[in-house]
Amino acid sequence: MAIKKKKTAIRAIFLYLLLTGGSWMFINCYTNSYNRMAGDKIAPASLDVSGSKASVTVLEHRVDIDLSAAEPDSSLYCGAYILSPDEVRSACYLISLLADI
Repeated sequence: MAIKKKKTAIRAIFLYLLLTGGSWMFINCYTNSYNRMAGDKIAPASLDVSGSKASVTVLEHRVDIDLSAAEPDSSLYCGAYILSPDEVRSACYLISLLADI
């Protein structure tokens, strides 16, 4: 019985790695082969944060996100903080400490 559980876990890990690795390879191949004649390259993904707006660009498709709901005074911020796992909270705390350096 334990061998069946291990096989299932190994298959799930392999499938996850295959999907993430395949999508990463597709994005990199697409950006490297884009417009070879002119030599222009595009970035696979980028994130620009300015004020209360964030702009996410993936393969020339852009999405603008309003960050005003994530201000420390809003109730949504408090609920997201309470419902987030401890690992996410500690990672955010470490990032905020490193950002001050």
